[in-house]
This record gives sequence, C-alpha cells and structure tokens, in this order.
Amino acid sequence: MSSSNEVVLSADDQGATAFQPVECLADDSALHECVSLMDANRSDWYVRHRDYFLRVEEKNSTDNIWLFKGDSSYIVHAHTFYPGHYALESLSYRRHYISWQADGRLRITWLDHIANLHDASFRVVDMSCTYFRFVCL
Repeated sequence: MSSSNEVVLSADDQGATAFQPVECLADDSALHECVSLMDANRSDWYVRHRDYFLRVEEKNSTDNIWLFKGDSSYIVHAHTFYPGHYALESLSYRRHYISWQADGRLRITWLDHIANLHDASFRVVDMSCTYFRFVCL
C-alpha cells in the first residue's frame, strides 16, 4: 500500500499488506462468495475502488455509505483464469476484475480490456483463517 492509501503490488510476500476477509459490506447477502477486505492493521478501513483505482478508505468517513459498501465488495472466483489462483470481481461493476497495472497500482478493469489474464490472477500467500495476502501470479 502506498503512503496515499493506494493499493499497489508488493515486491515480495514480506512487504505485502495483510487484508482481513470479512462479510460482504454490500446489502446483497444472496452472494455467499462475496467478501470485503479490511486492512488488518486498521479496523473499519476497507479496500474500495474509486475512479477504478483501489484505495484503502475508512468506512466512517464516507458521505455515501451505500456507494462505499458496493465499491468495497468483491466476488471471489477461485480457479477462474488459472488453477490455484483467485480473481476478484467488483460487485458494483460486474465483469470488472481487480488487475494490476504496469506501474504496480491495482484497479478494476473490464474483463474484455485485460490483455493478460495473469494481471487479474492472484494467489493467497497466507492461508490463515484471519488474513489474506494477495500477490500477483
């Protein structure tokens, strides 16, 4: 994570920020594979997309809680692009997946615009029940 709270790729497992998977913030509880990712070091700070780029923002500082909840909710797809890897689809922008850019920043990108599916495939390097540490394929 950058000093401006943007979510960026880590060079290695040790430098990766830990995110705690929690119950989906969005009100659509019918999606059992939906999660929100809370910063493991700051409660009520969640990964959300704003202008397509991922940031970590405090839930209590938003003016529009409905928008915040939708933009902080992701559908987890196991083995979608590569076996043993995960893809995270935005709940509020369907068919938009978290992918990394050449500059290391993460954003949601429409599936048809992801040139290399490696860019939208992540593995979990800490398999504890408490935290996810995502790194690129």
